[in-house]
Parts: sequence; structure tokens; C-alpha cells
Amino acid sequence: MPHAARHEPDAENIPDGQAETIEQGLLAAERYAALREAFTHLSPRDQQLITLLIEDPPVPYAEISTRLGIPAGSIGPNRRRCLDKLRYHPPIAELISAEAQTA
Repeated sequence: MPHAARHEPDAENIPDGQAETIEQGLLAAERYAALREAFTHLSPRDQQLITLLIEDPPVPYAEISTRLGIPAGSIGPNRRRCLDKLRYHPPIAELISAEAQTA
């Protein structure tokens, strides 16, 4: 039985819509990897806070306060500091800058 010729995909034979989808997927994977790496640079306590804040369904501040032993009023400011640490982590900052230049 003859073998059908296989054509390896390259930039010239991928339809535009599919190429955009592939590019979006690659960018999302790059962002995810950078975020995971930046997350590992947070302190364990900050990692716990962010993890609790992104749970679904949301964890009430009162419960986060109890679990982490911090005042409920300090959760927002601590969250902001954590997000700033993530935002300014070099790979994340580079992605943000690149996206701002293409926007």
C-alpha cells in the first residue's frame, strides 16, 4: 500500500487563522511558564496567600485571616505587594513590556 506524502507544517503552509491560534497558544504557554517561575520566588507565606485568593469558589477574607494568622485588613495590601513582586519579576516585566509595545 503506498504511503501518503506527509507535509511538515511550516509558516508557509499553515492557514492564517490557525497560525494565529498557534501563536496565541505559544504566548499563553510562555506567560504561564513565566508566572509559575515568578511564583516560586515569592515567600511561602506569599504563595499561600495568593493560592487562597485564587481558589474557586473564593475563600472569604475572614477564613484567609484565620488560616494565615494575619489581620483581614492586611490581606489587600499584602496581595498588592505580592502582585507587584510578580509584575516586576524580570521575565514577567519583559512580557508586560513586549505586550505594551505591540498594543
